[in-house]
Amino acid sequence: MRRFFILTALFLVSGITLWAQNANTRFTDLPEDFRKERFPQLVEECKDVLAQAYMAQKKLATVWDIPGWEGYPVELYEYHTGVDIKKNVQKRGLVYLLMPSPEKLATWIATTCWEVKQSVDTSYINCIRDFIKWQSAAQFAVSGVVYEDMYTKGFYEPYVFKDGVTVYVADPKMVPEDKHCTDVQLEYYLHLTNDQLKSYTGRYARICSTNRDQYYAAGGTVDVGDNNENRSQKWLGVVRDLYQQAWHSDCNFLMIAWAKTSPYMIK
Repeated sequence: MRRFFILTALFLVSGITLWAQNANTRFTDLPEDFRKERFPQLVEECKDVLAQAYMAQKKLATVWDIPGWEGYPVELYEYHTGVDIKKNVQKRGLVYLLMPSPEKLATWIATTCWEVKQSVDTSYINCIRDFIKWQSAAQFAVSGVVYEDMYTKGFYEPYVFKDGVTVYVADPKMVPEDKHCTDVQLEYYLHLTNDQLKSYTGRYARICSTNRDQYYAAGGTVDVGDNNENRSQKWLGVVRDLYQQAWHSDCNFLMIAWAKTSPYMIK
């Protein structure tokens, strides 16, 4: 009951953000034959997407009272990378994740297709499913470090996340020069506040790499800067609010915003 009241209060406070965008498709609005025949298969496919979540290795706790995420079942994970080619060791990470169930992810994918194309054609479904699998494996990082060997295979570089977006730590002592985070730094990243960050953030929001231009194009109204030099920290609050709204909805506006401008979906 306490969680219900917390969530109600949060939605009242965050109402400034966001369902002016009118993403209102419900699962029951989708074609009946899709719901009965294709959707169960999509759920199985989403299990495979989530199985690629390399950070979801060792669950340490479920935490319901992270500031800004009160009432949400955020899970703390410890994970290790592969052997790093420069340090010759596995790197340890700590991260808070809020990942959808296979059913929730499948629902978001299907309603995104319906919102954008008024279709649940297999080509659209597969496009979104595969993009999420490649981009994030549906790992929404609430806070912590995300190690990726994005540019050099086997060289795992740390990216600090907050509210589903890459952020930049202001204190230089908390930035590892050798790209190998200490235990102290890992704990620090879990509890970051906005005033401990630089004023700009990364461009992309998980779980579908949505950027600010796509947010505006889909009807977003909060001034979050742009994708270039003015990458305002306000993007964090907008992404947090939208993901929280999606958590209690059949639609995920961040996914819809990406799909509306994706070259893979425009055909």
